[in-house]
Amino acid sequence: MGKLVESTHVSLGGEIGSPQSWGAPYMNEEHLDYANKLLFGADVLLLGRRTYEGLAAGYTAMDRNAFVDRMNSIPKYVASKSLERAGWNATVIQGDLATFVRDLKDRAGKNILKYGTGPLDATLIEHNLVDEFHIWLTPVAVGRGQHLFDDVRGAPQFELSDMTRFTNGVVVLVYTPKSASA
Repeated sequence: MGKLVESTHVSLGGEIGSPQSWGAPYMNEEHLDYANKLLFGADVLLLGRRTYEGLAAGYTAMDRNAFVDRMNSIPKYVASKSLERAGWNATVIQGDLATFVRDLKDRAGKNILKYGTGPLDATLIEHNLVDEFHIWLTPVAVGRGQHLFDDVRGAPQFELSDMTRFTNGVVVLVYTPKSASA
C-alpha cells in the first residue's frame, strides 16, 4: 500500500499560487536532491486541474534531465470537474474521488505524490487520505495570492513528524494528520 504524499512550496506569507516567481532563487542542489527523493519514490502523481495544467505546460517545454524525464513519463491522475481528457501521460479521474484515491493507495507499490494545494485538498483532508504533507517553507514574504489550505473546511490538526533545513534558509516541514485519539 502506498502513502499519499503532498509536496507544496509556500512563502512566509502563506502564498502558494506562484512559486515559480518567488521560489526559483532558492532552488539548489539540496532542493533537487529532496525533490528527486519524493518524485522517484512515487509510482504516480495525483494532481488538481490547475496544478496539472501548469505543470504540463512547463515540463513538456523544459530541457531534459532525469527529473524532467521522470515528471513527463510518470503516470498522472487529475481531479477535475471540467476536463474530459488529459494529455501528458495523465488520466482524468471519473466517479467518486475519495473512493478512487483509496483504491489507488491500495494498488500503489510506492508512494502517490501530489503537488500543490487547492480544492482537491478539501476532499482529501476531509476523508483523511493524505499521509504526509511536505511543506517547503521559503524565506520570502509574499502576502497576496492563493494561500495554503484556502479550500479546506474546518480545522484539521497535524503533527510535525520531520524537518529538513537547507543551507539557503528553506525548511521542509513534514506533517502527518493528528490521530483522533491524540
